[in-house]
Amino acid sequence: MKIKEIEKFLKEKTGKLGEEEGFLFGNTEEELKGILISWMATTAAIKKAAKENCNLMIVHEDPFFPPSYAHNIAIEKYLSNRVNRARTELLSQYRITVFRAHGSLDRLCILDDFWKVLGFPKPIIKEGFYCIFEIEPIKVKDLAKKVKRAMRLDAMRVTGDLNKKVSKIGLPWGGLGLSINAGFISWMLDYGVDALIAGETDEYSMMAAADSNVALIETSHTESENPGLSHFAKMLKKRFPKLKIIFFSCPRPWTFFI
Repeated sequence: MKIKEIEKFLKEKTGKLGEEEGFLFGNTEEELKGILISWMATTAAIKKAAKENCNLMIVHEDPFFPPSYAHNIAIEKYLSNRVNRARTELLSQYRITVFRAHGSLDRLCILDDFWKVLGFPKPIIKEGFYCIFEIEPIKVKDLAKKVKRAMRLDAMRVTGDLNKKVSKIGLPWGGLGLSINAGFISWMLDYGVDALIAGETDEYSMMAAADSNVALIETSHTESENPGLSHFAKMLKKRFPKLKIIFFSCPRPWTFFI
C-alpha cells in the first residue's frame, strides 16, 4: 500500500481532519514499509524510525519549530534554522514521510486515556475537550502523590495549599494548561473546580490558579499524551496486523536538578 493510503484510516477513525493535520513532509507515493507513532518528530524519534525501517511517522505535534500556532511566517523562511535543519536532514536522509494527527487524536483517545491512567471515574461534564470530574475529597499533597504514582513520574510541579482538600477536578491535559489556552483554563475556573491536573503549564496559569485558590498539578505535556498515542498505535496494529507499527515514547525533555 502507498503511504498516502493511511490517511483514509485516520479519517475513518477520527472523522474530518483539522487544518493543522495532514502530510507535512516527504513522499506520500512511496510504498509503506512501517509506521512509527510518536509525540513529535524529534531527532531521537526519527533515528528510531530509521532503525526500525519505518518510512512513515505519525506525530501529534508540529514537526517544525517554531510551531505553526506561534507565528505567521512562511515555512520556507525558517526551515533552515538549527532545529528544523537537524530534523529535515534526517528525514531526507532516511526517506521518511511525516503525517501530523493532532486534534483528531485528542478527540479519539488522548484525553480519555489520560484520565483513565489517572484512575478517575467517568467525567460529570464532558463537552468537547472540557472534562470535569468529581472524586472523594482528598488533600492536594495526597492527590499529587497518586498522580505521580499513576504516571510513574519522578517529579512534578504543584501550585497551591498542599493540605487543602479538593474534590472537583479539571483536566487541562497536553498543552491546555498553558496561558496561550487561557480561555480553556478560565472555563474550568468558572465552572468551580478546586484543582487542575495539567500536562504542561506555565507561571501565568500557575498565578491564575493560585489567585483563584485552585491547586494546579503539572505532569508533563508529553507524559500526559503518550498513553493515548500508545493506544492509537494499537488501533493501527489491529487494523493492519501485518504492517510494522512502532510506538516511540517521547520522554519528558527535562530532568529534576537539585
